Amino acid sequence: MFPKTIVLSALLLFGLSNVPAPAPKAVPAEALGPVKYEVRYILKGINTKVADVAISLEDSKWNGLNALHSHAKINASSVFRLFMAAEYIADAYFTTGSQEPLYSINPIKKGKKEGKFECIYDRDAKVVTSEFAPPSAKPVTGTYPLDGRTMDLLSLLQYVRFHDIPVGSTLDMHLLMKGKCVAATLVNQGPDNDKFPGQSSERLFLKMLEMGLMENGSGNEITVWRSTNENRLILGLETTLSSGAISVSFAE
Repeated sequence: MFPKTIVLSALLLFGLSNVPAPAPKAVPAEALGPVKYEVRYILKGINTKVADVAISLEDSKWNGLNALHSHAKINASSVFRLFMAAEYIADAYFTTGSQEPLYSINPIKKGKKEGKFECIYDRDAKVVTSEFAPPSAKPVTGTYPLDGRTMDLLSLLQYVRFHDIPVGSTLDMHLLMKGKCVAATLVNQGPDNDKFPGQSSERLFLKMLEMGLMENGSGNEITVWRSTNENRLILGLETTLSSGAISVSFAE
C-alpha cells in the first residue's frame, strides 16, 4: 500500500549493478525532528486530500547503543482507509554513522485484530529476518543477506534521504514488504527544481519489478524528490495507481 512507502515510503539487492555502495551523508542537527506531509488522491478533475503524514527522526538508543530513530504515522480519511486496509504506524532504528538499519516494526490492526510486520537486522550474522504476521493469519518469515540494499520501507526513506547516490547511477535493490522480498531498481535522475519551486532538489525513480504497493498490484513506480541542502528533506513522492495517482508533498 502506497502510504507505507511514503513515509514511509523503503529498498534492495541481489545482483548489484557495477556501482559503488553509496556513502552516507552525515545527519546534521537541522535534520532531526518531525516532518509533515499532505497526501492527495488525483483522478482527472479530482484532487482531494486523503491523509496527513508525520515522520520524525531523533537521536535515540537501540540495545544500549547510540542510534537514530524514525517514527512514521499516517492519519487517513475514512475513505482512504479503504485503500490502506488499516491504520499505518512504523518505527525504525539505524546506526548513527553509516545509517544502516537495525530494526523496524509496523504494527497492524484491523478492527480488534492485531498483527505486525517486523524486520531484525543482525549485523553479526549478516542477515535480516522479516516476519509478516497479518491479523488472523499464519506468520510468514524470511531470512535474507544483510547486503546494504535489502530493507524495509521506512529504512528506505532514510537511505534515499541521506546516502549520496551519484546522478545517473542505477542501484539494484530488494524491498522487504508484506512478507516478501521484492526486487527493485533505484535511479538518481538528477536535478529537478521545477516540481518544488524555491527548493534545490534531485529526482529519484524507484521501480518495483515484481509487485506494487497496493493490494491490486499498482503503485510499482515511485518518483521521489529530495532536497540537496544540509537537511536533505524528502520533499515529495508520487505513484500512479490502476485508477488515478497518489501525490505526497512536504507540508512543514
